Amino acid sequence: MNNPLLLTLLATAVLGGVAAVVLLRLRIVFVIELVDGRTRIRSGHPPDDFPTACEDVARRHRVTRGRITGMRDGSSVRLTFSRDIPESSHQAFRNVWTPPPPRGGPPGGGMRARG
Repeated sequence: MNNPLLLTLLATAVLGGVAAVVLLRLRIVFVIELVDGRTRIRSGHPPDDFPTACEDVARRHRVTRGRITGMRDGSSVRLTFSRDIPESSHQAFRNVWTPPPPRGGPPGGGMRARG
């Protein structure tokens, strides 16, 4: 294992893998886990009412376990689901998702009329 080219390639591959994992972790906004139909926030900060709404959807669709992840997608958050959550219920979870308002004021960003 004294080949410098091989060591350089190996080090580059390891650093690339670590960088990929770090960048992926930075995109994750929150993770909600469903266990026996109850929600548990594993990481991050979802909107206040979203975990309770997820419990309601899980009960209606008879989902007992799974994971819902909020992933940063540009300026918005996209929901992804684990394989334990049936695809037929994904839209119901998306329907109760209300993303938080943008930082810096109300949506629209307009100024009050002066007069």
